[in-house]
Amino acid sequence: MAEDRGTASTLKGRLADVYVPALVDGALQALSRRLGNRATIDDPLFGRASTLSSIDPLLEKTRAHFRERRATYRHIASATGVDRDVSEGVLVMQTGSGVTEVPIAVVAERRRLREIELRLYYASGAEQRRPRSPLIDAGGDVPVPQIVAHVLDAFRKGAVERVLAAFEESSRFVDPRGKVHPKRDGSMASFISAVGDRIELVPAGAADDGRNCCIEAVVTRLGPLQDPEPAALSFERGDSGLLRELRLYYEP
Repeated sequence: MAEDRGTASTLKGRLADVYVPALVDGALQALSRRLGNRATIDDPLFGRASTLSSIDPLLEKTRAHFRERRATYRHIASATGVDRDVSEGVLVMQTGSGVTEVPIAVVAERRRLREIELRLYYASGAEQRRPRSPLIDAGGDVPVPQIVAHVLDAFRKGAVERVLAAFEESSRFVDPRGKVHPKRDGSMASFISAVGDRIELVPAGAADDGRNCCIEAVVTRLGPLQDPEPAALSFERGDSGLLRELRLYYEP
């Protein structure tokens, strides 16, 4: 396995928090040891790996991808749930067209027998979308805050005004490509109108720290031959009791 440098090799902290920084810093050996032989990784660009013989090559490919683009990472938020941790951040990468900022969320789901599955959510930029392993539909049994449940229900129904009512006047959406859609200038309403009535969304799990509530969801885009796919939605509460921000992670 490739380079391991600096204090990043100790990888202190939750796995969801250290996974992307370790890849950016090149701490592959330490990350491989931390993952062990009970981990599964599901990545939208590099696929799925569930054994050491497949995990290490996936880590190498991801590190090479980041190094080629001189990637840096900026942490945004974290949340902890009963069975999963979530870490959110932004990858800043150099491309042929300049600097690109890519929002990324890492979900580390804790399972029985000390097994853990890491699912990454970001806009991969791949020309052909790689099939993702399906999330387990929880059948509506995922406990979420009332205001989040309100937004999810209104979003499914394409009820623009009901969604807007749950957000502060200065709030915003951040879409998977990092584009900001403020409420104040009408961009949020336009975004909801464009996508809200074109998808079905069912929660499959959640992590909530009182400030940030991140939902993993099964999303089906309405139309012919559309398979369900995983997505993550992170709701940030404001001091007013309404929502301050919604960050969306899925393949556009």
